[in-house]
Amino acid sequence: MFSNSRSNNFRLVLPKGFLAEKIEEKWDTYIKRLPIPFETVEKFIQSGIQSVSFPSLSMEPASQTRYGGKKQEYKNSVPIEDLFTRDVRITFKASDGWVNYFIMLDNILNYLDFKSEQLYFDSMYLQLLDREGHIVTVIEMKNLVFTNLSEISCSYSDISPDIKTFDISFKFVNIDITIPKA
Repeated sequence: MFSNSRSNNFRLVLPKGFLAEKIEEKWDTYIKRLPIPFETVEKFIQSGIQSVSFPSLSMEPASQTRYGGKKQEYKNSVPIEDLFTRDVRITFKASDGWVNYFIMLDNILNYLDFKSEQLYFDSMYLQLLDREGHIVTVIEMKNLVFTNLSEISCSYSDISPDIKTFDISFKFVNIDITIPKA
């Protein structure tokens, strides 16, 4: 029997060294003071991940007109990796006081600083899990480049208890999809 896929069976592993050391040091004291203390700032950030959008794949077929005006399509010669949109968007649940948003903003500003020699973030891994929590597929997105950090809205009139979120987006250079061996 095959069951429906569950969209919450995933784990996103942020790139190694995603948060700059000085950002970790800057926010560490605050994170350790929280009611539920986190071991590291990175684990605090990781705990807020709500969703990840996997990039789409599309191909515009090559077309040829045959004798008599009949059109025929063929697969094109674009490399497979270039058929992906190469965009990945991560949605975070905002923490109290938007702390995780400002940690991410601080980290991105550090990345964008011209004094920083960092061109890319290391690989990010999206692990898809079965219902027992075993890894079924691992998607490695290599050489990430930051593209967008969404806006936030602070309002005195907003007293609704709903969950607030924010997004961060990256482009990756290439992708590798693997199936772990048993």
